[in-house]
Amino acid sequence: MNSSEKKRFMTREELIHFGHLYLKGVGISVICNVCIENGGSCCMYCNDLEDGKGCKNRNTSCTAWLCGYLKLILYMAGLLNEWEEFWQQIPGQSYRMDYTPAIVSIQKEIDIPSIHSLSEALAKDLTCLNAKENIIELNDKLDRYISRFSIYKDEVILEKAKNELNQLISSFSSFQYALQSSRTCE
Repeated sequence: MNSSEKKRFMTREELIHFGHLYLKGVGISVICNVCIENGGSCCMYCNDLEDGKGCKNRNTSCTAWLCGYLKLILYMAGLLNEWEEFWQQIPGQSYRMDYTPAIVSIQKEIDIPSIHSLSEALAKDLTCLNAKENIIELNDKLDRYISRFSIYKDEVILEKAKNELNQLISSFSSFQYALQSSRTCE
């Protein structure tokens, strides 16, 4: 897919496949591994999760949803808005449920990124956290903090949220270095 404004049709399965390719380009597996090793999982308690095999019912809702760590990576890479805008085009998403039609009209497409280095750096920083609760609690905090950028428009609130986010991730030296390196390569 490329960033464009032409109308295109995709099947539900193609959307899910595209979402997984996109997240693979972000480096999702290294983030998931750290989280799962520390007792976290966005799929925990889902009826479609099969032990040792994973999800037996992939859907658009779960594909579009991002944990706090993935939101952080996409936000800091400047890709969060386009990800959210892409999935806002897709009807039928509901918590762990999918009512997406078999074929969907897509107006805005997005490119698959290649930002594994950011995920690897963040995963390295996360492994330095010593308590399992910190991994799960931090994920929730990041989700709440970054969600503010999509909800609020007031500059004072946004500036405060940005400062709080920067404070929250200030100890992530590997991630900060990878971000700086990726920006100088652009």
